[in-house]
Order: sequence, then C-alpha cells, then structure tokens
Amino acid sequence: MSSLINYGMGVVCFSNSIEVDQDLVVPYFASLKEQALKDDYTIVYENDSEPYAVNRSGHRYEIDDIQKSASHIMDFINEDSPKELVAFFKKCEKVIYDHLLMYIEMYPHVLPNIWWTETGHVAAYGAGSSMGTHNDNEVNYQVGFEPDLQLATRHVLSALLYLNSSVGSQEKLGKYEYNGGELEFIYANALHQPKSGDLLIFPSNYLGTHEVKPCLKGERYVYISYFSHGSAHSERGVQPGPSVPVGKQSQVWLPTIVDDYVSYIKEKHPAENLRYLMGGVPNKIHSSSTKNLLPQNREGANE
Repeated sequence: MSSLINYGMGVVCFSNSIEVDQDLVVPYFASLKEQALKDDYTIVYENDSEPYAVNRSGHRYEIDDIQKSASHIMDFINEDSPKELVAFFKKCEKVIYDHLLMYIEMYPHVLPNIWWTETGHVAAYGAGSSMGTHNDNEVNYQVGFEPDLQLATRHVLSALLYLNSSVGSQEKLGKYEYNGGELEFIYANALHQPKSGDLLIFPSNYLGTHEVKPCLKGERYVYISYFSHGSAHSERGVQPGPSVPVGKQSQVWLPTIVDDYVSYIKEKHPAENLRYLMGGVPNKIHSSSTKNLLPQNREGANE
C-alpha cells in the first residue's frame, strides 16, 4: 500500500505505489533512448541566424544542449514487446488512475477540470542531462512567437511514476540506480529524491513549477502522463478521442471520471462527509443515482 507525502502547493507523492520489475523495464527503455532523442527534435534554419532545435512541445534549444536534455520515448509498445511489459504498463495506468481519485479527494474542486488524459510516455535522462525550471502547461510563448502546438496549455495535473531510484552518492549506485536527478518544486520549497514506485501528482501550472537536477551518473526513467481539459483544437495539437492501447501516445476522453469518483467516495466515507468531498462534482451529471448526493445550493457558484 502506498504512503502519502504532501509537499504543499498541491504537490503530493504516493510512495511505493507500484512494484517495478527493473530487469524487465530499464533495459527495454535503455535500448529505445537514443532513437527517441533523435525523434524528439527538429532542427530549424532561419535566414542567416544560427540553427536551433525545437522539441515536440515547441520549446527551443541550442543545438549543443540537445544531448543534455531528456529523451521522450513515445509509442513504446508494439507487437514485439514482451507481454509482461504490456501487463506492467496496464497496471501502471490503473495505479495512476486510482491515485488520481485519491488526489481529487484531497482537492475536490480539481474534478471539473479533468476532461481527458494525455496517455503516458517515458522520459529518459542520461548522465549530464537535466531539465531547467519550468511548468508543464507552458509552451514557450514569446511576443512575436506563437507556438503552433499548444497541447500543454490544456494540462491541469501532471503525474510522474518513477521506474528507478536516485541515490545520494555514486558509491551507493546499484545496478539500475542513478545519482542526482532530484525534482525541486520551487514554490513548494521541496526537493524530492525519486524512488522506484513513487507517484507524484501536482498542478501542471505555475504552482507546480519544478526543475530536474542534473543526473550525475546512471540513467533516470520516469513514466509521465497528464490530465487535461478543453475542447478539441486539432490545429494546435489538441485532439482527444477514444481509448488506445497502452503504450500508444494519444489524448483520451475520461467519460466516467465523475461517476468513478462518486463511487470511490461512497465506498470510503459515510454520507455525512459527502458535501465537502463532492464539492467539485458538477451539478449536472449523467448518473441519476448520484444526483441526490450533490449540494443543491452552492453560494457563490457563479462568482
């Protein structure tokens, strides 16, 4: 069973959320990392200026900095993938969703902001790589430069599931561990040293601003997904749709999340606690069996 660390600012760690078979997972992604790095970036040449690189989310990088950044491994499962790996990531998806409901219990008013999910991919950090201070719903907008892809602006919550562990010194490195790679949350004044099976859920906006400290030795692997809102806008890369097989990169509607949350709360809590815990449940929902559980008069609802 996972244990909870609340860092504040909506940053929550569920430790030991899942047991990771590192002999299965880590070598698999190590074999995919270099190709992913090449796929991540497009080199842009503009007039007589120096070329630069743009990653999938629209962020610009100096050419020399590419090797220092993370590789994002998308669409990582195919017909040749081990069935044990497929089963593991199906379990990861369930673990993340189950803990999302727990997170919503802590912050009920986040619920109306979760419409769909951006399915998971793996970020791989090699020795020397890091990620500077950023938040997960900014797209490197600058005056005079409006990014074509604006998917990240729809992110509400980020979910990071760590596949291997950081240790405090290089002398303590195990087979699949790494030194460095801590995650610092600037406004929460928190530094998290990732451990295998840790699941972090936090706001994707400025409150969850964070930095990945340099990975000094070894390789760091983390499974990343987002929970988002907003209607489709294909020209900007926003195209939520039906469910896809695990390991395929897509955006998937979450049509049952309200009912799933209501069922979770009904099972866990007595009726007298429902008013606060249902605070984020929309007044109009599809399940007639839960309408009588919702607050009927919400002061300030239109403020």
